[in-house]
Amino acid sequence: MKSLILSSIFCGLAVSLIAQNNQPLKNNLQLQVREDMLNLKAKGLKKDQVYSASRELEQLVNAPVSATVITQKMIAQTGVINIAEALRLAPGVLVQQKTNGNYEVHLRHSQSFATQGSLQDTKNQQLLVLIDHVPQYDYLFGGILWESLPVDLHDIERIEVIRTPSVVFFGNTAVTGVIHIFTKHPEDNDLKLFLQSQAGNNLQNLGSDAPNLSAISRAALSFGVSDKLRFRLSGHYHFLHRFQEDYHLLNENRHISSDSLLFYKQNAPQTNLNTRLAQENLGVNALISYKPSAKAFFSTHFTYQASHIQTVQGDDTLALIQRQVNTLGVNLNAHIDGFHLNASQSLGMQNYALAYNGNQFENNQSQASLSYQLSLQKIQLQPGVGFLHTENTAIAEANETTLPTNRLVGYYAFTKADMNLTPQWRIMGSVRGDQYEGATRPYLSYQMSSSLKINQHFLRGNYTYNEGIPLVRSLQQSIAHSFLASLNPNKVTTIELGWNARIASKINTSLEVFQSQFTLGIPAFSQVASSPSGTSQKLQHSFVQVGSSARVQVWLNKLQIDGFMTIQQSANSWEQLRSEPAKHTARLYGGVQLNYVGFLGKLNANAQIHYYDKYQFNTQYGHIEIPTRTLLNMKISYKIWREHMLFFNARNLLNTNQREYAFADNVTGFYLLGLQINI
Repeated sequence: MKSLILSSIFCGLAVSLIAQNNQPLKNNLQLQVREDMLNLKAKGLKKDQVYSASRELEQLVNAPVSATVITQKMIAQTGVINIAEALRLAPGVLVQQKTNGNYEVHLRHSQSFATQGSLQDTKNQQLLVLIDHVPQYDYLFGGILWESLPVDLHDIERIEVIRTPSVVFFGNTAVTGVIHIFTKHPEDNDLKLFLQSQAGNNLQNLGSDAPNLSAISRAALSFGVSDKLRFRLSGHYHFLHRFQEDYHLLNENRHISSDSLLFYKQNAPQTNLNTRLAQENLGVNALISYKPSAKAFFSTHFTYQASHIQTVQGDDTLALIQRQVNTLGVNLNAHIDGFHLNASQSLGMQNYALAYNGNQFENNQSQASLSYQLSLQKIQLQPGVGFLHTENTAIAEANETTLPTNRLVGYYAFTKADMNLTPQWRIMGSVRGDQYEGATRPYLSYQMSSSLKINQHFLRGNYTYNEGIPLVRSLQQSIAHSFLASLNPNKVTTIELGWNARIASKINTSLEVFQSQFTLGIPAFSQVASSPSGTSQKLQHSFVQVGSSARVQVWLNKLQIDGFMTIQQSANSWEQLRSEPAKHTARLYGGVQLNYVGFLGKLNANAQIHYYDKYQFNTQYGHIEIPTRTLLNMKISYKIWREHMLFFNARNLLNTNQREYAFADNVTGFYLLGLQINI
């Protein structure tokens, strides 16, 4: 079947090329070739900009911390199917797939040593995701619900990945770093329409009688009524099937078929009602932008999303649970003569584990921040203040277990001083204080960095100390986290050194080395997993980490090559790091991307190879080893007319059938055919 699909695509490309080989078009085609060749260098070497490295827009090559920008062009070329998978395009990021389209993301794989190893605590709790300055962190869940992000890939202008701990700039959960998503704004008044749809299946189902087709559809419409007032509307719908129908039976450490669930779990029709479902996701966005003058700009973003997924989270008989989230939100950004005001409000309902008591809540979250940029000779100052208010109310009829009121209120102030001692030498210092309702003292975070330009070389170093909010689960069978004012804050101290350079006209290189020391709060339950009422002891665990990331980017006319790799080790202490490093983090991971543009710019062929070394999950059900993995993805697109294109998208092209996460589905090949229309 794979051969048939590939053959059909290549035959179609050949026919299109023959059809274009007409004499009347010869001169135009030769002219287009010359124009493409002249533009390749400018397009390939365009300088990316980054905001999140210092809360000020600047050239990425001058960023004072470890930063990467994933552009819309990279997203479109590579064929990634959602935001989490797109993060595989950045160095220092480990992305693990649980079920089809559902991922876990770690920056530098900073995974804590959980003493009890509950599956509900294996997620990354120390990463912050922002969309247009708005935190997407779920404080009740204690992490990021990736499926509930209201925007999709076609809404994104760029994704900024900051691997340096960033509490000082963005708040209490950015302990390992921040991922900041900036969405598209209409650039002119023209009416523009974008439509994209792709559908396919995984290899396990291609030959079955009921193939269970998966599909992803996206649409966007933008226009302006004047140079001051513009609009953008967009939507998306994902429906993805699992790679398999089997379930992992935790206590017996084996797989059972879906039609046998009732023998092991009496309420299986309620907890796992659709055994084939991996993800169903709907999102709608509306953006209004208004620019009354050169010094003022306003944007308002309205969002709605509804999602239903099946993923690894359970500790009761089965590893897989089903989760539903519905959210309605609004986000305001106002830039007025050096001031930046951001305010947002979101309302929603989360059912973190269908048919499990203590997991259904209504959520109300609001936040606002105000900052100002001013210049004093060579010093750039940026003070700011803000607040966060989140409240979660248990839905009584769905929660038999009584939970404490879950409410978090915090206020903060920060300031940044940025000074250029010489045109080549820059020093930046930042400090932040957070005060939470019920806490006996404010949490303090600070960062110092220095950078130096020497010809085509850029050297940087920084020291960060971050204090994050300790969110810990209280009940064994409930995902709900609470802020514990009596517990010391999560802490991370990081030292980084970095270098980047353009060693040739079309070759960029970068290198960073880092060491970090973490102290994180974790729950330790005294009762076995089958007891839903078991309460936790509040513990803190420390570990250390050292590593290095390197990247090389090469532009060779029509071919672009991007390769990166991270080497790291973790342990409970510096002494253990030298003698017996921990096995719970991958020691080596990275990727290579090749992109080829040909046939007068009509053909784009992209291949990505992702690699990670084996690592181990320490769970209460035993030590689970995740084997070494090499993953090949590919997207081939061809413009059939103007900007309209057909494409073939293969995720895991070679069908390497293995799991990437403890008790998760085996990830098989996933092949899609798609059509994209741009008007």
